[in-house]
Amino acid sequence: MTFGTDERLKSYLDTNQLQRERMCVAVLALDKRFTNVRPRHPRGGPDGGRDIEAIFGGEQKVHGAIGFVNQANDSTDHKKKAQKKFVGDLASAIAADPEIKSFVFFTNVNLTAGEKDALIQKVTKSGLAHCEIFDRERIRLVLDGADGMAIRFQSLGIPMSEAEQATFFARWGDDIQSVIVDGFSEIKKSLNRMQFLQEMNAPLDQFLVLLELDREYDGNEIGHFRFFVSISLAEPRDGLFMLTFGTSDRADRARAKSVADVEAMPAGILHGMMGAKWERRIPAAEHAPNEDVADEGADHDEGTNVGTFTSVGMEKVRFLRAEFGYGGGSFRFGPYLRLSDIDESMIALFVNKALAEKIKAIHFIGNQYKLAEYGREGFRIDTQGKFEPSLIFTPSELSDEWRRIMRNFGPFSVRYAEMTPIRLFEPVEASNSLPVRRSRKANG
Repeated sequence: MTFGTDERLKSYLDTNQLQRERMCVAVLALDKRFTNVRPRHPRGGPDGGRDIEAIFGGEQKVHGAIGFVNQANDSTDHKKKAQKKFVGDLASAIAADPEIKSFVFFTNVNLTAGEKDALIQKVTKSGLAHCEIFDRERIRLVLDGADGMAIRFQSLGIPMSEAEQATFFARWGDDIQSVIVDGFSEIKKSLNRMQFLQEMNAPLDQFLVLLELDREYDGNEIGHFRFFVSISLAEPRDGLFMLTFGTSDRADRARAKSVADVEAMPAGILHGMMGAKWERRIPAAEHAPNEDVADEGADHDEGTNVGTFTSVGMEKVRFLRAEFGYGGGSFRFGPYLRLSDIDESMIALFVNKALAEKIKAIHFIGNQYKLAEYGREGFRIDTQGKFEPSLIFTPSELSDEWRRIMRNFGPFSVRYAEMTPIRLFEPVEASNSLPVRRSRKANG
C-alpha cells in the first residue's frame, strides 16, 4: 500500500483541515516520546499556527503545526510554501507561548534531509531544545506500519490488504480482545451495582456472620464455645438501634434458671447447640442512643429477647454461623429492617478465647449477598469490651475468657458506597408449557 498511501497524502485531504489535524494528532500520539497529545481546537477553527499541543520527554511543552498543501507534488513552489509555513508557525508559537521547548511540524510535501536540517537549525537558533519534522514520507511510514493502519483507514479510506490484516491482528489482536472483554466486564459491574441497589431495599431475611476455622475440627475438639455478634445501626429504624445475636453449646441453655441447670445439660458442640437474638430500641422519650457498645466496649445491655432456637450438635466443624433476620416464617410482621439498614453499621464479634484462636476468616452475608470478607490479617482479637448476654454460663465455661473481634482500626463496617456486594445466587426462569398467545393487534 506504499504507493496508495503516498498518493492519498498528496491530495485526499485537500480542504479538509479538520481531518488533517486529527490524523496528525493520531500519528504523533503513536510516538511514545510524546504524551498528552491533543488538538488545540478539536472541532477546527483559527489556532494562530498552533494546531497541536503535547508534552515531550515527560517535561518539555510542545506546540505542533500542520502545513499541508493541496495537490502536493514536491515542486520547488510547494516546498517553499511548506518552509514558509514552518517559519511562520514557529514564530507564532514562540510569540504566543515563550515557555515551549519543542516544535513539531507536519507537511504532505517531501523534504530532503538537507532541507529538514536547515529548518531544524532555525528552531535551535530560536532557543528551543527539540524539533521534529514529519514530511509525507515519514507520515507514510507510520501509516503503513502495524500501529498506523487503523489511522490510515480512518483518515485516508485505505483498507488493509490480507497481509496487512495479518500483521495488524498479530500486533493488536490481544489488545482488541482485551478491550472487548474489559468493556463487557465494566457493563456487568454496572448492572450488578444497579441490581444490588434495587434489591438492598428488600426486608432483611437473613444477616449471617460466618466464622471460617483454620481447619476442620472434630466436635469434641471444639467442646464449649460462645459466638455472639453486636450490631449498632448507623441510623435507627423504627426505634431499633442495636441487634445482638449468637450461638453457644448446650441446647437448652436459654431455658436454664441456674448454673446447676446448665451443668446438668450435655456440654460441647457435639451434643447440641442453641441460639438467641435480642433487639434494643430507643425509649419513647429519647431520640438517639446514648452509648456506642460496638465501638467503645461499654457495659452491654442486649435489650429484649426476640427469639431463641435449638439444634442438633456438629460432629465436624469447619464453619460456625450466627444469624439474624425476618425470614423463615409464613408471615412477616413489621416493623423490620431492610438490607439497606446494615449500611455503615458498626459490628463487633464476641467469642471465647479458645474459639478465637482457631478463626481463619470472617464472612458477612445478607440476603444471599456476600457483603464483606476478612482474612486473619484483617481483624484483631482483644480483651477490651464487656459482654454479658442474659444467658447463664458456668464458672468453668467462663474460665475460657471472652474475646472481642473487630477490624484492625475499629469495628467491622459494611459500606455500600465503597463496594458492590456479590450476589451468591442466580434466579431461574419460570417454565411455561402453555401456548403463547398472539396479540389481537398482531392478528389484524
